[in-house]
Amino acid sequence: MKSSLLWKRVWRHKLFYLFMLPGIVWFFIFSYVPLYGLQVAFRDFTFVGGFTGSPWAGLKYFHQFFDYYQSSAIIRNTIIISLMKLLIGFPMPIILAILLNEVRHVKFKKTIQTLSYLPYFVSWIVVVTLLQRLLSMYGGPVNDLISSMGGEPVQFMNNTTWFYQLIIGSDIWKNIGWNSIIYMAAIAGIDQQLYEAAKIDGASRFRQIWHVTLPGIRNIAVILFILATGSLMSAGFEQLLLLSGPATANIGSVLDVHVITSGIQQGRLSYAAAVGLFQSGIALILIVTVNWIARKVSDVSLF
Repeated sequence: MKSSLLWKRVWRHKLFYLFMLPGIVWFFIFSYVPLYGLQVAFRDFTFVGGFTGSPWAGLKYFHQFFDYYQSSAIIRNTIIISLMKLLIGFPMPIILAILLNEVRHVKFKKTIQTLSYLPYFVSWIVVVTLLQRLLSMYGGPVNDLISSMGGEPVQFMNNTTWFYQLIIGSDIWKNIGWNSIIYMAAIAGIDQQLYEAAKIDGASRFRQIWHVTLPGIRNIAVILFILATGSLMSAGFEQLLLLSGPATANIGSVLDVHVITSGIQQGRLSYAAAVGLFQSGIALILIVTVNWIARKVSDVSLF
């Protein structure tokens, strides 16, 4: 009986499920089928033996990672950089969306939106190259400006003093516009009568933002925050690979770079799979934990 009602409901909304089908197929092919390869982390993988023919190794490669003298530093760096990106970067799209919502000049608003979206479509290679040109000690416009004001040129790149600022600043600049889109959509869905009621009660623009806009996007923000916690063990491979150097290796070595270096450059596929599985397992635990806390505190959760 229940199954027949379910299929009737599916048939009634068949167009919506049809639109969902490409996404479901994509996730199945690229997210679920590759799970079969997780067994590589527990085998001495060889291309001749393949997934099932390679000898079983158990937890050998997990032990190798935790016995590695830099493993604690790599985990620490990953958590520090990811936390900074989350705590500093997460509120920025919300702030941008609220500010853009307050702009009444349509052309100016659209111009700012376009300019803030564009960096998202620029690859990290271009972004890092741009930073190198701007911040170079030899002919870089930033250091030229500092010198013209009587200051000494500053070594921004490959400098532990400026490393975190460059990582967080470039990440915010690249993603703030794109991440603000969903908040702009949420703000657009707020009932305008709530703003009218707030105006009648004498609320200022700041009070309207505090009592109408922020509560209106609270659920969306909580859901996105839960999803963002899953990336705490993933600081960003391409950005860290390009911005890190020998001088910043002690604070810039992260799990993403370590996995790719071990698996692709050194050919230690089983070891890289074990580290990647550890990384994914911690991310899953974080999402489940934060989701449980959010459900208890705000009644908003993913599941």
